Amino acid sequence: MADRTTPTTQSPQQQAFRLERVGHVAELVLDRADRRNPLDYAAVLELVGHLESLDVTPDVGCILLRGDGTGFCSGGDLSEFQTARGASAFEFHDGGAGWARLMTMIPKMRVPVVVAAHGYALAGGCGIVAAADIAVAAETTAFGVSEVRIGLFPIVVLPALQRAIGHRRARELALTGRRINAAEASAIGLVHRVFPDETFVEDARALATDIASLGADALRLGKQLLDTIADLPFDQATAHSQAVRGTFMSTPDFAEGVASFLEKRRPVFRSTIAT
Repeated sequence: MADRTTPTTQSPQQQAFRLERVGHVAELVLDRADRRNPLDYAAVLELVGHLESLDVTPDVGCILLRGDGTGFCSGGDLSEFQTARGASAFEFHDGGAGWARLMTMIPKMRVPVVVAAHGYALAGGCGIVAAADIAVAAETTAFGVSEVRIGLFPIVVLPALQRAIGHRRARELALTGRRINAAEASAIGLVHRVFPDETFVEDARALATDIASLGADALRLGKQLLDTIADLPFDQATAHSQAVRGTFMSTPDFAEGVASFLEKRRPVFRSTIAT
């Protein structure tokens, strides 16, 4: 396995996230464990910047996003909200731009994003789980959109939550602010897999490594297809899928996949993301 490395272009005190690379996996770790991993506006913009940069890095095949310490993410930084009291509606609107960008960008990225939650994924942290391409959880993780309990509402993350678990379930969680465990999160579709606490990080990394070993063309084009047909009527979605079929089947990765199958060997896909 390749060495795990951390960039040192900025001092850790200035960063909310730690970036590590192992092979074709880029691991982003929310590194504010002493404060339960909150996200202020600057941290959200930092995360957006990391994702944008990694999405065009040629040898990145998968991004793994997780948290350090006792939990994944406790949501927005309430101390920042306290200092913003008295701001205008326009200022509050602009302050949410980073969150809006984060919630909408992952489906449109070339590279798959795996979000791995442990301990707790609350409020905005729960929204990030909902926005993931693939979401996994440690078995003792607690999830919730608890904003209503401080007189707010899960505003910007609500569309991602509704898309992940459906309108009725999102409505109940948003209106009650109750927490759910990993088993219920899996049952309603908020997370795809639940791993044992003891092996959670290793299992999440293994999943990301497996995804990164797959054909970059199929992953990139497949993500585009998934995003395009998500809200189309069935007939239109099927027609669009037929229309782009030739694009998938003309890629070098597909040619390699067919050749490796017929030759009874493991495929060797390109390690770069097509531009």
